[in-house]
Amino acid sequence: MALIAAKKIKDKEKIKLEIDKDIYSEIQQYCSWAGINEIDYFFEEAAQLIFSKDKDWKNHQRPSKNVKKRETI
Repeated sequence: MALIAAKKIKDKEKIKLEIDKDIYSEIQQYCSWAGINEIDYFFEEAAQLIFSKDKDWKNHQRPSKNVKKRETI
């Protein structure tokens, strides 16, 4: 079963990137297998997965969230 399911997001930012062609080929194969028609969705979901699993990133984000909460109180 695919870890990423097809879904649309309305607000988009256009970017350009270069990646290894073998990795790109595997991404295309994965998207085809998972029924993902838009490759941008693959990158969005992969980024979300990284953000949700990376403990160092979460710790880095915490102080800025706490500062915002204090400012609104």
